[in-house]
Amino acid sequence: MTTPDSPNAIARSYLAELDAALATAPAGIRTEMVADIADELSGLSDAETRARIAELGDPLVIAADATAGSREAVTVAVAPPPTKTYPTVAAVILTAGWYVAPVLGWIGGLVMIGVGAHWSSAVKRRAILASIIAGVVAILALLVFRGTEVWPIGLVAFLVVPLIANIFVDSYIRERWGLTPPGA
Repeated sequence: MTTPDSPNAIARSYLAELDAALATAPAGIRTEMVADIADELSGLSDAETRARIAELGDPLVIAADATAGSREAVTVAVAPPPTKTYPTVAAVILTAGWYVAPVLGWIGGLVMIGVGAHWSSAVKRRAILASIIAGVVAILALLVFRGTEVWPIGLVAFLVVPLIANIFVDSYIRERWGLTPPGA
């Protein structure tokens, strides 16, 4: 039996559809929306209920709007974009480390890339591999031209090849920072 202020059968049917449509919405939003619309529909005659339901619209559309708004709010609140400080420091250490603290400084930059939380593993592998290949080419050039009349070519290659390669690696890692969520 219904009281004068409780929703009629038409309203109860509409509220059940709305509740089912809001199944994927956060519990707070679901409860609040169903309660608010139940309040609006309570105490109305069948004709008034039908008219108000027509104004409210399809429960699936209401649910889609409610869940879209809640997802946007959660996304903004939970995942602010990461700053570019870490990839910038990693890039500087990688490039300058080759010259300032040969071997250790450069390896430090490679380690920073390897442990960076906001790069995918594919980005990390490519960046580290490119830098290592450049280092190997530079060392080979230095060794091949050592003791010859054109030894300055080996020295220039040793100094320039890693610089150019690491500048490209630096740009690559900075562009891709934050495109992959941590742990992915």
